[in-house]
Amino acid sequence: MMGQEHLQNHPGTTRVAEDPVVVCAADNGFVMPLAVAVRSVVTNLDPRRKLTLFVLDGGISGENRRRLEQSWEMDRLVVHWIRPDLEALRDLSVSDQVTIAAYFRILIGKMLPNDVRKVIYLDCDLVVLGDLGLLWDQPMEGRHCLAVQDVASPYFDSEQALPDFPRRAPYLAAVRPVMNYRELGIRGQAKYFNSGILVIDLARWRQENLTDQLLDCLHQNREHVLWWDQYALNVVLAGKWGELDPRWNQLAMIHTFPSWQTSPLDEATYRRIVREPWIVHFASPSKPWHYGNSHPRRDLYFQYLDQTAWATWRPKRPPFSLSEWQYARIRRWRSLCGRQYRKLKTHLLRRSA
Repeated sequence: MMGQEHLQNHPGTTRVAEDPVVVCAADNGFVMPLAVAVRSVVTNLDPRRKLTLFVLDGGISGENRRRLEQSWEMDRLVVHWIRPDLEALRDLSVSDQVTIAAYFRILIGKMLPNDVRKVIYLDCDLVVLGDLGLLWDQPMEGRHCLAVQDVASPYFDSEQALPDFPRRAPYLAAVRPVMNYRELGIRGQAKYFNSGILVIDLARWRQENLTDQLLDCLHQNREHVLWWDQYALNVVLAGKWGELDPRWNQLAMIHTFPSWQTSPLDEATYRRIVREPWIVHFASPSKPWHYGNSHPRRDLYFQYLDQTAWATWRPKRPPFSLSEWQYARIRRWRSLCGRQYRKLKTHLLRRSA
């Protein structure tokens, strides 16, 4: 079995059916966010439940592994460390911000023991505020996975699907996140999901060999791939996924809409996501652990970090030592540039319509 590390005789492998099973993926660069994410899960989990955690290990050092285990309430948590087979991901595109670990979730069906038939996959750049047991209890209703529609790119073709498109278009990250959706036989009005939080029917994934389908999709559509594994997951699972309450994945993008009218959401949904998130997902290039990050819920990250072996850690000012006033000017400049960019984007969209 791909990447499996002696799980058969691992202490505590017997699981209670009602207890959640979570999968996270990280390398040495993401150990602190992993510590925060898991700590927030355990802290807010119903105390009658325990958690089984599988960490897809992209090269975490022994010292960092020990610090991670020190950071969590181990009496309520069983941890399994799994080294993925990186050869299966050879030649897939990465970037300065995204490492090969971003693709680990598509290997889950071949990496976890066969008796694990359902999992919750969580990105590491998040804080869980709700009881994850409630997410675990969501009925699958025959779906391959459950996910939250992506507010940054809500449809395969938002120009077709969104009412009042010109007003909303400038604030979307991508109007067509899968540019070749027509050639793939997918409707433009089909919803597009964010892959950072997934409830997965692992038995169904294995039965249909989704790992190979996802890898084939990435290789066959290499020139069209946007947002790495999320492209393949949305293409292969189009029409096969179920929609979660969006409070299970409050994306950072929600805070960039000036109002609900410029978002792809109705007013009630927009306000629920902003005010009552169950998971705060810092899904943007700027993370809470970066100096100068201005996410409005950044304090949550450090609140949970201070309950881990990295307590009191804070990002250091860059060596060129800009003042807070200078950072404020830069943020203002970026905001003004963003407005000009959105105006130009709207103009070009209207011309191409």
